[in-house]
Amino acid sequence: MMKPLQISQLKSIYDMLSLKGKTAFVTGGAGGIGRSCAAALAEAGADVVLMDICGKEEALDANCREIEKRYGCRAEKVTGNVADEEDVERMIWETVDRFGRLDVVFSNAGIGGRDDNPSSMDLEEWNRVLDVNLTGMFLVDRIAANKMKELGNGGSIINTASMSGHIINKGSRKDMSQHMVAYSAAKAGVIQLTKSIAVSYVEDRIRCNSISPGMILSGLHDNMDMSALETYVENEVPMGRFASLDEIMGIVVFLASDLSSYATGSDFIIDGGVTIW
Repeated sequence: MMKPLQISQLKSIYDMLSLKGKTAFVTGGAGGIGRSCAAALAEAGADVVLMDICGKEEALDANCREIEKRYGCRAEKVTGNVADEEDVERMIWETVDRFGRLDVVFSNAGIGGRDDNPSSMDLEEWNRVLDVNLTGMFLVDRIAANKMKELGNGGSIINTASMSGHIINKGSRKDMSQHMVAYSAAKAGVIQLTKSIAVSYVEDRIRCNSISPGMILSGLHDNMDMSALETYVENEVPMGRFASLDEIMGIVVFLASDLSSYATGSDFIIDGGVTIW
């Protein structure tokens, strides 16, 4: 019968946290959460591949050079569309071809809705939001997990969901778009997708978890009414403030590392307490 470890038998948490020798693939790498978490994975020892859409090459290049300079790792970029199966296959293949392995995938790419009012949103807009936020997540997860299975080394997949996958955002009754119907539906789907991927690949030593951030100053809100967002934060977030990007990095590195080796199919909420209610 197995016995619990004694203190002398415990592994070092610093060794378990290390990602030295591993390769991480990060989607949405030109944006705030993507670049900050890619930097954190690099600081923990990983080489990183930052992915984003065509047109974001300049931002990707800048992020890669800064990460290499600061952490002394390899950081390279790829571009494509996470909602396009051939693009995702190509980007995962390029990552493995360049680095020889794939250990961590942070599937983070996402978009907000232009018109998220269910009474007026057309089907094209609904499909646009779900294509990137849910179908794209599925394609990245499946293709990456299959490649990890082929390589035989296991791995960790981390999906970006949202507190909006747990609740319907409060907003003005006059502006129903604040309730974010397509975005919320997609992010709720990500949480369930995560569980399905987790159980489907558990025998291959591939873990899959998700994070559900709240109000983080990440760039996603740049085109929104900041005064309305500030009012929301003041009234609805128990901590009474936005989160900063360095408050999201820790959970991603934890889920990428051996410190979370018994966690799979779980969602981790980082929302300043919003979903307490």
